Amino acid sequence: MFCFLQVFLSFFSSVLLSLAIPNELFKIGCPLFALFALAPLYIAISRSKSYKEAFWLSFLHGGLVHLFSSFWLKNFQGMALFTLGASLLGTAFIEGIIGWFLFFPFSQKNRVLPGIFILIKIFWFTGVYVVYEWCKSTGFLAYPWGTLSMTALSWPFFMQIADIAGQYGVTFIFALFSSVVAQGILLVNEHKKIINLKSCVFSYTLAAKTFFILFGLTVIYGLYQYNKPRFPVKHINTVMVQQDMDTYRSNEKDAITVSQFLTDEGIKEFSSNHKKTDLVVWSEGVLNRRWPDSYGYYLTHPEEKPLIRYIKEKKVPFIIGGAMILDRENHKFSNAALLFNKNGELAGAYSKLHLVPFAEAIPFVEYEPVRNFIKKIAGFSYGWTAGTKNTVFEIPVSSPKQNLDTEIISLEKKQPEKTTVIVSAPICFDDAFGHVFRGLFSAGTELFMNITNDSWSKTQSAEYQHLAVAAYRAIEFRTTLARCTNSGVTTVISPSGKVISSLPLFEPAHLSVSIPVYGRQVTAASQFGDWLPHVLIVLIAAFLFFCVKSKKFYCQSRFSVL
Repeated sequence: MFCFLQVFLSFFSSVLLSLAIPNELFKIGCPLFALFALAPLYIAISRSKSYKEAFWLSFLHGGLVHLFSSFWLKNFQGMALFTLGASLLGTAFIEGIIGWFLFFPFSQKNRVLPGIFILIKIFWFTGVYVVYEWCKSTGFLAYPWGTLSMTALSWPFFMQIADIAGQYGVTFIFALFSSVVAQGILLVNEHKKIINLKSCVFSYTLAAKTFFILFGLTVIYGLYQYNKPRFPVKHINTVMVQQDMDTYRSNEKDAITVSQFLTDEGIKEFSSNHKKTDLVVWSEGVLNRRWPDSYGYYLTHPEEKPLIRYIKEKKVPFIIGGAMILDRENHKFSNAALLFNKNGELAGAYSKLHLVPFAEAIPFVEYEPVRNFIKKIAGFSYGWTAGTKNTVFEIPVSSPKQNLDTEIISLEKKQPEKTTVIVSAPICFDDAFGHVFRGLFSAGTELFMNITNDSWSKTQSAEYQHLAVAAYRAIEFRTTLARCTNSGVTTVISPSGKVISSLPLFEPAHLSVSIPVYGRQVTAASQFGDWLPHVLIVLIAAFLFFCVKSKKFYCQSRFSVL
């Protein structure tokens, strides 16, 4: 069985990573901790005597990182058993499985190996960990929190490689540094026992040089992209409302009333600057009743200022979070972003594409015993149904389009074309997934307008963690990302990852901002998605195949994992 030191190293690694991620002590995280966070885990795995030990050390690491960094999941609608408990076990189990793979190059019986094997160990650990973060961020059970990439929020220049390799490029660099540091410590401690020391040192030096080259290129590219002049082609004058109310628990009437007041303030701000408001956005879930059936209700409610009449008076399009009926007979409803035109008519809706497992998407909900159980512990029985379309909204804007490098001289008298902006409205959890944004980007998106309800978390760390995850989407697609939330972080992020404007957390406020819209730019990330982990999976599989075929790799113990 593993010794106390290995358990401590796994624990220490989880603490370092949790402190590197935005938390209650370091609000926007600490990337310096991230550079060293995996080094203790690397050493613990290298000291393991069996796959069983490697499994449990990795299981412990994954579970503790999840618990320390995502403890706020316990606050979700009284569903801590699912949102925190089930997700913790799932995350820990996934990393436990990954622990088998992490241990593979350390399970060699004969420790007298070619020096080049030091290089292989370093890059093996790095590659496998990147694949782990991809695995935990993919599919129905995906939970892309607690990751190395989240730690770079305060280093926006470092995040710039996301337009090439996605967020996993950042993970790769952090994990590689930890691996180099850990292997260096092991070499120093064991140098007297190593027969082929000179060869091992050469191999290690090569790995270290490779890291510094990649790190240097990342910094140079990042500084260039972060400071590169970018010129918007148009603007959309937007009022984003942060009512600071948990719409899961608060009274809908109060939420609408506060939102109307803040909207009025935002429109007045534009008017005082002689600007016309083009769009008003309210956050996720403000409207409780399902559309389109509830149209008649909102013609008369709230009684003091009915919603539909209010929108007509403002003569501005609104995007409001609500619920959409997809299939009434089979109880299928979606978490939706509802688009109202300036006459107060429902023009259409975007239905959330990636649902939160067990909180929004409930497996086997078609069976009555499951529905009864969920109803008993959570107060609802059906959950949401995921959308199936990459829906975008075309919004007219008052600012003319600026053709910076184009001039058209026409002999024909005609009315100038009205400028519009193609807006997509991914909802909350959607902004954690590049594949969701890739579909919306392919549909023509010029501005990502995310609407979110994170008020239920009741913690600042949860708000900043969500921002750390979402910010990558602006960089990956070099497209402005705006976030309208009910408690934070309500902000506008430029294609270079710069914060253009934002609101303080957990305060009722509005953000009136002329959001810059830039020309669409095709990037490697927008074209090829998560290509880096896919390539690493192929390389890992190829190496395993080579080891098995060449019969040069034997495990210290039988493949007894549990």
